[in-house]
Amino acid sequence: MLKKSFSRRVILGLVFALALVFLLYFQIYHAGYNMLTEELSLSLYTRASFMADNLEEEIKRIQRLQYECINDDILYYSIGAFPVMTKSEKVKKLLDIQDRLKILNDSSLYIDEVFVYIPKLNRKISSVKGVELLGESRDEIAAFQKGIERTVLFYMDGNIYMGVSYPYNTTNQDSSHIFTLILRLSEATLRRELSSLNEYSESGVALTDCNGQYALTAGRDISQEYFNIEEKQRLFQITDREDGQQYTVQKINSSYLDMDLFAYVSNKTVYRNLYIYRNIFLVCLFTVIAMMAFYVYSLHATIDRPIKTLVENLERMEKGKLGVRIGEKREDEFGYVYLAFNKMAESLQNQMEINYRQKMLTQQAELRHLQSQINPHFLYNSFFTLYRMAKDEDCESMVELSSYLSEYYRYITKSAQSDVELKLDVEHARRYAQIQAIRFRRRLTVEFEELPAEYEKILVPRLILHPLLENAFEHGLSNVEKGGVVRIWYERQGERLVINVQDNGSGMTREELRELRESFLYTGEMIEDGLCNINRRLKIKFGDEFGLEISSEQGQGTTSSLILPADGKEKDRSYVQSTDSR
Repeated sequence: MLKKSFSRRVILGLVFALALVFLLYFQIYHAGYNMLTEELSLSLYTRASFMADNLEEEIKRIQRLQYECINDDILYYSIGAFPVMTKSEKVKKLLDIQDRLKILNDSSLYIDEVFVYIPKLNRKISSVKGVELLGESRDEIAAFQKGIERTVLFYMDGNIYMGVSYPYNTTNQDSSHIFTLILRLSEATLRRELSSLNEYSESGVALTDCNGQYALTAGRDISQEYFNIEEKQRLFQITDREDGQQYTVQKINSSYLDMDLFAYVSNKTVYRNLYIYRNIFLVCLFTVIAMMAFYVYSLHATIDRPIKTLVENLERMEKGKLGVRIGEKREDEFGYVYLAFNKMAESLQNQMEINYRQKMLTQQAELRHLQSQINPHFLYNSFFTLYRMAKDEDCESMVELSSYLSEYYRYITKSAQSDVELKLDVEHARRYAQIQAIRFRRRLTVEFEELPAEYEKILVPRLILHPLLENAFEHGLSNVEKGGVVRIWYERQGERLVINVQDNGSGMTREELRELRESFLYTGEMIEDGLCNINRRLKIKFGDEFGLEISSEQGQGTTSSLILPADGKEKDRSYVQSTDSR
């Protein structure tokens, strides 16, 4: 059984928390006025320091995102390529830039608006207002750039801004190539975050700029003239002349932001509640003790024991004992959980057994079926070709064709190995193409490109390329009297390797092509069509994004393309199991 059970940890945690709160309060209460002042100071400092650190870290994070955005290729290349773009391309590019700004805008609740000035394009693009012409905004750009040079945060018209210009060093640079990214921070979010520090009704928080350019207050509003910004001590007292109350003030300075955070609370409020809190605490303490005793008893009876039963059976299942079942009958929610567990275990056991057998049998049946689809007339025709060569005393061609035939039939009659290296399957297809080229030398030619060495070791289902060539010879070029061409070549498309088999034969009508593509969607166990068989085997091995693609036009030939992963990686087996179970 688990050494750290859920109920035990809950009970110990509650007891520990209760004892700690009681001891802490007892010490605070009997320490008197001085201890309360010290605790108040510590509380103010902890919360204010935490808020200042969080604000500083968030501004740093926003600044990193700001530099990532300004180094984004979409801004740099848009400026360079904008003059040669069409009107629609310009509109799309500007909208792309706006979307990028929106992403930056949505990355933090502290950001109210993001906009970028691009003098070369005579545009101001905002995440909120969209795209505008600069117009009279050029003086505004200069003001922003001066603010950027001075500090991380700068202030204009009562708002807080962050900004950066690109390139960072504008010496000897053409100003038309510079764009400036500006972020306006949200005062509402800052005020809401500051309000979380207000533990008492007569408390407040003030965030001020060290140069006196900006101030933001949340909670109890005290005139800024009472704050001695030059005060070196982090804790001091002030008196508000309007109501005569004395306040304890905690000051936190952020050199990075060049700002001071003042958290203050009325002394009268704190001491007035001292005795009230003591009485409430004692009442709550005894109430919680009584509730805890009842809770511990109920927890063991209704949750702890059923959970232990469920955990024990899950551990058995984790060790591979799929036959485990929970025999206990209950009328509550755990009874439903037990029933669902038993059904899940039974279904999992059945599905794993069925899926394993089904997958193995299907792969073997499909491979045998694919081998049986090799046209027996091909053998007869090859022998007839040998007969004619013997009659014509064409010994060299007979030797060549005999060699190809022996290698060809040795490959398709060997043990039914489900996967082979791509190099072997390509070589088999090449032998088939060479045999057909000899048989129909007056009617057609074969152009067979060499397989790049980097793809030779990819493991593929056996006999996936040969049926495409057979389809091209037997169907695509069956009515071609002269000038027929079968071409095989390879393409790298990103992470995919494409093997193309193309003929210049009769092709297919749109209806025939549509019916063939629809047949690829069939997922039944018995597949008669060789192309559908290939498509399904590739998808089972590599995933739904791979397989067989067919394109054709009547009178212009057909192109069959095998889509394989260039790295030869198979798809995740858990995905195979879930797909097969469907």
